[in-house]
Amino acid sequence: MVVLQHDHSLSLIDLNPRYPHVEEAYDDEEDLIVKQAFRRPCNCCSQEITYLHRYYYKCDHCDYSQHKLCVELPTKLEHASHSAHSLSLFLNESQVQCHMCKSIPWYKQLCYRCSECMFNICLDCGMDRVQHHTIYHPSHKHPLVPYRHKEILAECDACGKKHEGVFYLCVTCFRCFIHNDCVFQPKRLLIQDGTCGRFIHSHPLILSYSFPKVDQEAKFDPPCRVCDNSFSNSENRWLYKCEKCRYYVHLTCSSSGYNLKGQQNYPNVLRFPLQDQIYNKLMDFLFRKTNGMPDKHIHEHPLILVDNGHRDITSPMNKVEDLCNGCSTSIMTMPFYKCTLSGCNYVLHEWCTRLPVQIIRGCRRNPQHTLTLLPKVDRHLFGIFFCKVCWKNCNGFAYYCDECSSYIDVLCAFIPGGEIAHESHPYHLLSKVNERQDKNYCRICLSSFSHHTTETSLSCKDCNFHLHLGCALFLPETIRHRYDKHPMTLSYRPIENHGGDYFCEVCEEELNPNASFYHCQECVQSMHLACAPLMPQSKQHIFYGSGAKGVYVEDNIKFGAMYQSNGHPHPLKFLKGTESDGRCTRCKFSLEGWHILKCLQCKYAIDRYCFQELNYKPNL
Repeated sequence: MVVLQHDHSLSLIDLNPRYPHVEEAYDDEEDLIVKQAFRRPCNCCSQEITYLHRYYYKCDHCDYSQHKLCVELPTKLEHASHSAHSLSLFLNESQVQCHMCKSIPWYKQLCYRCSECMFNICLDCGMDRVQHHTIYHPSHKHPLVPYRHKEILAECDACGKKHEGVFYLCVTCFRCFIHNDCVFQPKRLLIQDGTCGRFIHSHPLILSYSFPKVDQEAKFDPPCRVCDNSFSNSENRWLYKCEKCRYYVHLTCSSSGYNLKGQQNYPNVLRFPLQDQIYNKLMDFLFRKTNGMPDKHIHEHPLILVDNGHRDITSPMNKVEDLCNGCSTSIMTMPFYKCTLSGCNYVLHEWCTRLPVQIIRGCRRNPQHTLTLLPKVDRHLFGIFFCKVCWKNCNGFAYYCDECSSYIDVLCAFIPGGEIAHESHPYHLLSKVNERQDKNYCRICLSSFSHHTTETSLSCKDCNFHLHLGCALFLPETIRHRYDKHPMTLSYRPIENHGGDYFCEVCEEELNPNASFYHCQECVQSMHLACAPLMPQSKQHIFYGSGAKGVYVEDNIKFGAMYQSNGHPHPLKFLKGTESDGRCTRCKFSLEGWHILKCLQCKYAIDRYCFQELNYKPNL
């Protein structure tokens, strides 16, 4: 189709008169976004006129618009390659190749043609100028022009990925090389539109052209919400973000066909976290119902069944003494058994009294080995044993493999054998793995797995997403705490519409919202996992990994039992040493962080090794 001149006068419009300081010049970001969303068709080449083209011509009398380049092209051209006839500006709808450079134009691309001879040449050959329009992008201070008309394979400076196609570059400083798909990305994007509804956020994400390292560190190095990888090596790459909600997405992830199967396709798998705080759904799933009192061999004193109702379990003493002697997790709202002897803090979940005496779930070496339940590992001091699954010291009930001479704690013995679904990773199922190729840390608490490379985790192999067994299975969905009158919900990522920084209501330290934490939406209050009532750890033994507050690796132990020592006349209490406990009365080493025995009547305190040398006696 031959391109003709318009009959009316045209006026030149500048869409971005403040370039290159466009983003700094606007106080109202919303106004800037509206201006950057400008689009209308060119009546000459049928391609879009956008904000990035900056200049265009508009008719003074009708709704007619043209690119600046289209208006300035002559409608007739005399060219040495075809001296017999004049060439006319033509809209190439049949995509006939250029007779000079042999390139094939895009659909409806302008070219020059001799209609009599059917001779075509592209704008590159006819006018010695590029066939695309110069753009004025807010990411760069100089205009960008397309790299000739050839499609090439190269790395894009905007997204860091290799693309094949047309690239825009800066011919002033040569420091900018951006692929056509990236350069025309919208300023504002709904992530659900870009990912076909697989990821959802209530606010539009705004395109940003860098994520400086100092800003990443101030936000605790947040990961991409789509791929869960960091931005640490891409501070000069483009990204989409919602700053208020700390929602960040790589440019390439914002429109990716990310591999998401969806847990809704697996209706029969166990889903965590369980809604009931003390995991009764899981335990009813694992153990059959029985009636009557627990076996008398479990504990030397009589036990009674009590209902704890809504007891306040947030005081430091209750944090220690409300731990179940069977599984070492807190007793919250479920009925439980308690020792009738005054001063004995022995308590058991009701379901821990129904543990099978033998199971054939096997150990790490052989899944068919028989494991036998031991209410206490008598051969070890204080009943402390090393679990061969979670690699933690424990002093609750143990399942013992006689063939391997190894112990497994109660919780690890009943890890679901197949796949599970978990709210922290809603699109894929998790399964047990013993070795991790990448991201050797738990995504809930952000603390690393132990130095044992074969520590078991629940993982998604597709995403290199890993969870500690305890974090995955035994953190309740909601808790109650005396610092908040509402139930607090477990959150795996920053809260929408939160705004500002996060601080723990218990320890008053800043909280990393990229790690999991408990949050009250109504009171806008947050709490570290380690400061929540389910976690018995003392503050000085909280592990700080990647800015997160996680559980110290050796604290799967119940303290508070009383022992008699040959070296001291008063009863001694089994505790974890703190700075205020000073030094061991016997060996003079610091007691901080060690298992100690402390007299509550005087200043006598010794570590467990000195106690062992003094020849300990059974519990009172």
